[in-house]
Amino acid sequence: MVGAGAPAHPVARGGAWWRGSLDLSSGVVTVLRKLPPPDFRYVWLHPEPGSTGALAAAGTAGLAGASAAVWSAGSHALSLGLIAMGSALGLLALVRAEHRPPIQRGAREVTMAIVPWGIVVDPDTEPRVLRWPAVKQVNVDVSHTMRGGTPAVVSSVVTVHTEREVLAGRAAGAVDLERLLANLEGYAQEASRPVAADVEGLTVLGDGVTEPIAVALLQAADGICATSRGDAQLALPGGGYRTAAARAAAPETIAVLRSALSWSYDCPADPRPLAAILAGAFGAVELVPELLRLASSPHPVVAAFGKAAALRLGAPPNRAGSLDEVAAFLFEEDVEIGKRWIASGPTLCLRPRAQAC
Repeated sequence: MVGAGAPAHPVARGGAWWRGSLDLSSGVVTVLRKLPPPDFRYVWLHPEPGSTGALAAAGTAGLAGASAAVWSAGSHALSLGLIAMGSALGLLALVRAEHRPPIQRGAREVTMAIVPWGIVVDPDTEPRVLRWPAVKQVNVDVSHTMRGGTPAVVSSVVTVHTEREVLAGRAAGAVDLERLLANLEGYAQEASRPVAADVEGLTVLGDGVTEPIAVALLQAADGICATSRGDAQLALPGGGYRTAAARAAAPETIAVLRSALSWSYDCPADPRPLAAILAGAFGAVELVPELLRLASSPHPVVAAFGKAAALRLGAPPNRAGSLDEVAAFLFEEDVEIGKRWIASGPTLCLRPRAQAC
C-alpha cells in the first residue's frame, strides 16, 4: 500500500521515466514509472476506400441487368451463370464488410502514419504532425476470423482523439500498438520536457517545438568545453580549450555522459541531447549502445541527436536510422545543422561554420 510517507520507487524497466501524482486522502504521492520506448517504427493507416455495401449493391445490380439482357436474347444458361456470379460477389462483399470494424461516430477517416514521435496526418498531400502531447487518446478496434481453427485479426481501425477532432484510419491485419496504448500519457510527458543546457539538466535551453534548437545546443556544448566549470563537470583532463579536441574522454567523462544519457528523471530539463552531442564530439564510441536506444525516444529532439551522434561515431545506418525519419517533427534548420554535424570533423568547435580549434 502506498501512503503519504512511503517513498516512490521506480520500476526497473528500460526506457523513459514518467511522473504522475496520486491524490490520496492522506496527501499527494509522487509516482515514478519507467516506461519502455516505442517499439513501433511506422504504422500506416488509410481511410475506407468506399462503402462495401454500396459497391456490392451496384455490382449485383449491374450483373442482374446483364443477365436479364442475356435471358431476353435466349441464352438462359449464361443468364443463370451471371445471376449466380452476382449473388456470390454480393455475398463475398457483405462477408468482408462484416469483418471490418465500424468507425466511431463523428470520426473523420484520414491517411495517417504513426511513428515513435507522434502521428503524421495526410503525409502524402498536406502533412500535419501531431506530437504526443497533442494526442489525448488512442483506441484500436479489430475484427477476427477463424483460420484453420485459430483466431486471426483480419483488419484494424485506429481512432485518434485530440482536443478538437477525432481521426480514424484502417489497416489490414493487426497493428502493433500495444505499447503506445499502455504508455501514451508517459510518452506525452516525456515529449513535452524542455531540453537542458547542461549535463545535470538544471538549466532549460528550449523545447525545439516553438523555435529551432540545434544551434543553441551546439553552442551550449561548445561553451561547456570552454570553461573550467565545464571541465570539472565532465571530468576532463587539463590542457585548455584549444587542445580540447585532442583530448580523449577519460573513463570518468564517459561515466558522466552515460549518466546524462540515461536521463535523470527528477531534473527540470532533459540533458540527453546535449550529452549525445558531447559523446559524438569526444568520439566516445563506448556510448553508442546508449545513443542507439535514444533513436526511438518519444522526444523528437532527443531522438534526432541520439541518431546524429551514433552515426557520427560510426553506428550502422540500419540501426541508427536517419534524421529524415524524424524530420517532420523538427525545424528544417535543425535537420540541416544535424546532418552537417554528422559529417563534420572530430572537433569540439561545434558551432556551425566555426573555425577548427
